[in-house]
Parts: sequence; structure tokens; C-alpha cells
Amino acid sequence: MRPSSSIASSRGTAAPRMYFIPFPTPGHALPMADLARLFASRGADATLVLTRANAARLGGPVARAAAAGLRIRIIALTLPAEAAGLTGGHESADDLPNRELAGPFAIAVDLLAPLFADLLRRQPADAVVFDGVLPWAATAASELGIPRYAFTGTGCFALSVQRALLLHSPQNGVASDTEPFLVPGLPDAVRLTRSRLAEATLPGADSREFLNRMFDAERATTGWVVNSFADLEQRYIEHYEKDTGKPVFAVGPVCLVNGNGDDTLERGRGGEAETAVEAARVLRWLDTKPARSVVYVCFGSLTRFPRDQVAELGMGLADSGANFVWVVGDKNAPPPLPDIDGAAPGRGLVVRGWAPQVAVLRHAAVGAFVTHCGWGAVTEAAAAGVPVLAWPVFAEQFYNEALVVGLAGTGVSMGAERGYVWGGEALGGVVVGREAVAERVRSAMAGEALRGRAREVGERARRAVEAGGSSYEAVGALLEDVLRRLNTYATARTPGRGGRGGMP
Repeated sequence: MRPSSSIASSRGTAAPRMYFIPFPTPGHALPMADLARLFASRGADATLVLTRANAARLGGPVARAAAAGLRIRIIALTLPAEAAGLTGGHESADDLPNRELAGPFAIAVDLLAPLFADLLRRQPADAVVFDGVLPWAATAASELGIPRYAFTGTGCFALSVQRALLLHSPQNGVASDTEPFLVPGLPDAVRLTRSRLAEATLPGADSREFLNRMFDAERATTGWVVNSFADLEQRYIEHYEKDTGKPVFAVGPVCLVNGNGDDTLERGRGGEAETAVEAARVLRWLDTKPARSVVYVCFGSLTRFPRDQVAELGMGLADSGANFVWVVGDKNAPPPLPDIDGAAPGRGLVVRGWAPQVAVLRHAAVGAFVTHCGWGAVTEAAAAGVPVLAWPVFAEQFYNEALVVGLAGTGVSMGAERGYVWGGEALGGVVVGREAVAERVRSAMAGEALRGRAREVGERARRAVEAGGSSYEAVGALLEDVLRRLNTYATARTPGRGGRGGMP
């Protein structure tokens, strides 16, 4: 990860100073940490702003990058939890024991605003890359005349769908939750049902605050930074750029900034000895299995299935006849599991809490990925060239499924026609039964055409981040945009030209 000489030389010896601040949960903090290292590798002076808990998780790769000569660091902010009525020391959304604490947690996150503004005043930046759900970070940058770029956390297809649903509300015109409707104004004919929508877009939902935040981000941002690449969703990159009137810099998949060493093995869980032992255990087990014979099963850091659905999933995996690695929830409060050793002796490895996902997906033994279709998981699968078995759970995950299954052709549906309300999973019952799990896994593992398409997209993803590729060029374009705005500011400060105020 050698710094780019072209960027550094364009300002003499100075590198553009960039701050990166994500919403504190793994699905946002992990790709933002990769993003900071990516820009540092291209000559930026990168500062990653995290809560203390996420700083501990993500510090190892950043420290190694700094030791290798990149200009990168972490600044850890203390979450004002007590001021928001949040107890228990929770500093990341995946650590919350129940949804009732989500409100106080969101308030605590917003209370980071003055801390971040004070940081910018004390240690000025040339640009801020802020999480799109933290518009106050853009406000702080704007007040100091600093260019600010919104990191979207998902792809342009899902963003385009969400924007259309919030603006036009086609979901309000159908008679039932299962009646399909057309999402208006998209490059393709995309049909959804109300049972597959994010909560904020459901009829009767209190979506105004979400909509206001979306438009706040649109007004505040200089441009969009997206963990995606042209060959995955080029038409939607162009569509979202046109729809919002702001440039889109598609720089992904950002997980490819991780090599095959320690950065990949501990990504997301720090450098503790326990983490290293678990990573080694999983990879040793995979080493014993034939190529493309293992299905990897993981639903991210926030999904908590009800007990009956866990049992159906486990027995379906056993019935499929495939080898599988199954990552199961929080190791501190795991759900009761069926007897995997008895039902599938030698074929199943259960991991409680965490697995080195990027390293697992890159392993030659892995032939498919059962996932909730969080955008990080989608891009990691694409980068590894592994087909997806899509099982969305909540938020924008059904939109990501529509892209992967319907447009990109790199996945198939597991058959989930409805999701869960986060925090209310216990009331959701069984969404996909044992027989369906077994049949879909068997079919996908035997699908040569599906595997070939995923492999092709993986090759395109890797080419995108190489010198001359679309994502490589997008990183350079964003850095040049920062430098152009800095030069404009410097010109404006010369005698007779006024001050910095009003810089976009």
C-alpha cells in the first residue's frame, strides 16, 4: 500500500488531511476503516474517528498501516452515553442487548456532534468523509469551510430504491402486504411488496425524520462515496448522481484493501489472542474440505433469529448434504442449537460470535454464502467471486437482494418473502423452513452457471481496484476534487478575493 506520488506531489510535501467518521456499528465502521486505509495508501493523511469500542476492534490494521509508512491514525471519542440515558457501556449498536436501547443510543451518537466539531477546530482537516446518517458531521465541516463527502453505507441501487419509495410512496397504493408494486423512476422495472420494505418506508411509519435526514445529507454533501464498483451497478451510480445532483465516487469493494495476512484474519475484532485462535480454527477446518464444497452462513452483527427459525436453519443445513460453516449470533447469549454433530457429523462447523469473514470467503473450499444481504456482505462476496444465497432480514437488505438476484445475477433467493422488525424477531416466527433451506443450498452448490457468473464479477471487482480500474480512478478523482477545492480556497484567501465562507 505505497502512497501515490502524484497526489502528494501536487501539493508539494503536504498530503490532503481527511477525516473519516462512521456510525458506530460494524456494518458502517468496518468499511469506513477500510476506506481510510485505502485513501491513505493513495497519499492522503487519514484520521479515522471512532468510539472507543470500535477503535479497539479496528485498531490493528490501522496500526500496521501506520507502521508501514502510511499517514493514518485513529482518534477515539467517548460516547456520551449517560447524558442520553444509556447505561451498560454500550458504544456500538451491535452491543445493544435489546431494541429499547436503540433510541438512547441514537441520541448518544448525536451528542458526539459538539465533540467532533471541537476536534475539527483543534485539528483542522482538508476534507471530511462522514456517514450519511450523521449529517451533523457535515454541518461541523461546513461551518469551517471544509469539503464534506457522504459515505452511503450501501450501494446506489438500494439508495435509488429507498429514495423513490420515500418520495413517491407507491407502497401506499396496494391493497395488501403481498401485492407487488412497481418502484417508479428507476432504470429497470423493479417490483417489491410491502413485506419486503425497510421500516421507514412502510405506510403509517414515522418516516419523516428519516426522510429529513436523507435530504439533510443531500444538501450537506459535496459528493457521495460508495463502496461499490462500476461493473456491479453502473447504471445506478449514474442514476443516483443525476437524481441527487451530486457526484458519486464508487471506490469499492473497499475490503480488497486487506491483503491475505493479519489484516484479513482479525478484520473487525481486534488483535486479541482469542480472535487469532478462532480464525485459525475456522481456516484449519476449511483446509480439510474439497474446493467449493462449503457453504458459509452468516447474518451479520445485528440479526437475531427467533428460536424456531434457528432450528429450521440448522436442520436444513444438515439435510442439504453440504459442508457448512455457520456463524451463530452473539457468543455471550447464543440461541439454543439443534444437534449439528449428530445430524451432520464432520460436515458442520458452528462459530459462536465472530469469524474472519473476508478470509473465509476467499478460501478455496467455500462455494456459496448464505447472507442477510447487508451491503458489506454483498461487496465482500462480490470481491471473492462467491455466489450469494440471499436471505434478507430488515432495513435495505431486500433491495440488495433484488440487485444481486435480479440484476447482477450473482445470487439466488433463499425464499424469504418477509423480514423481521429489528428487536421484534421473537414474534416473527419461521420465514424459511427446513426443506427450503436444504433444497436451495443443494441447488446453489450445484449451479455451475451461477458460480461462473459470480467468479466473473469477482474478477471485475479486483480489476476495478487495480491501477487504471474504475474504482482506482474514482479514488484519484475524489482526491483531485479535494485538492481543487483547496486551491480554490487558497485563491479566495489572497488579498482582495474575500474569505473562505461559502465553499461547497
